[in-house]
Amino acid sequence: MHYRVTEDEKRQAKTPHHIFNINIIITHLFMSMIILEIGDSLELLLIPLISSLVIGYLYLTSKKMTQTNTWFVASHWMMAWRRGRILLISYAIAIAMVLLYLLIDMVFPGGFSMNDFSTEGTQTSLGEVITLRFAAVIIFVAVLITFMQTGIAVYDAGNGISNPAIEKFLPRNESSNEELGTGDDEIHHTDTEKTDVK
Repeated sequence: MHYRVTEDEKRQAKTPHHIFNINIIITHLFMSMIILEIGDSLELLLIPLISSLVIGYLYLTSKKMTQTNTWFVASHWMMAWRRGRILLISYAIAIAMVLLYLLIDMVFPGGFSMNDFSTEGTQTSLGEVITLRFAAVIIFVAVLITFMQTGIAVYDAGNGISNPAIEKFLPRNESSNEELGTGDDEIHHTDTEKTDVK
């Protein structure tokens, strides 16, 4: 849905989506690569921790924007926060999977290990490997989906578009930005004007 907005509102509406995507790029791309190269599995917990702090900032600011800014700008902050919730849910699922594995490993120690055929006779924990891979896939899918959605939202914000479904979480009132209709409505309106001119 298109709304009557100013250029400043368009700029402000892009901000939360830029913050969201920068968070994903820094934490899930650069930090994960660095940690996998020079760190260990435990340090990977820094990624959801830092990302969650940024998402928390989006949440707090979205609450503030509903009180201090226009409906259009607040709607985009709300969208960014709700996409952040998807990431938080993926983190929670991944952590729950790891905790479940640790619990099973405590009850059946070494039950998910196999000989890695090295000369030292060491063993590889298949349960740990499988659990971490599945947890990573869940987070990766959430990151991919939200990153793509947020890229589209940046384009929409720059064109005065917001998702009308956000009204369920951010009700409109008489002071909200005026609705201009969908793109189809605008095309139909333009065609009608051309017909009138003829």
